[in-house]
Amino acid sequence: MSKPTFTLVSRLSPDQTGITGEPPPMPLTAENLYNTYRASLLKYLIGMLPGGRQDALEILHETYIRLLQHEDLERIQQNPRAYIFTIATNLVTDWLRRRHSRRQDFHDSFDELEFPCDEMTPIRALNWEQSLAQLKQALMGLPTLTRQIFLLSRFDELTYPEIARELNISTRTVERHMSSAFHALQQSLEDFL
Repeated sequence: MSKPTFTLVSRLSPDQTGITGEPPPMPLTAENLYNTYRASLLKYLIGMLPGGRQDALEILHETYIRLLQHEDLERIQQNPRAYIFTIATNLVTDWLRRRHSRRQDFHDSFDELEFPCDEMTPIRALNWEQSLAQLKQALMGLPTLTRQIFLLSRFDELTYPEIARELNISTRTVERHMSSAFHALQQSLEDFL
């Protein structure tokens, strides 16, 4: 059995072929590059994106826009396919990063959620009054210097160094008194927290 032979017939006229008999190269334009690599690029993008074809088409169009923005495509003439696929890969990376940071899939509509009412109900008012009374009692139970330091810090809004200068004590002493005040107040409000 002999192998069949095929003859390649060119439809180009002799003046359309180059010296080697090859067809002349297509001009390097964004449209030609897009049309040449569109199908393979789309298939590549569909495999990379979780949203499938719709997201891939969006990235494909963005790739085309990026190609149109380049004034000099001659510098990519050596390997235009690699250049186009690199643009697309970078766009996919950016798209996935934005999607991850926004967490679009985890957002809930406000209509679907129930929010607690912020109205002051009698029970909430009673709890508030009780916790305020407990706080006042705990504050009055603090040693005089500790209470004074706490009030200067929280109500007069002085910094620790300012309190230290005013009371003629060290900043470290102010820190220790504030720490003990916080600890005592937290313990007194433990039932309410």
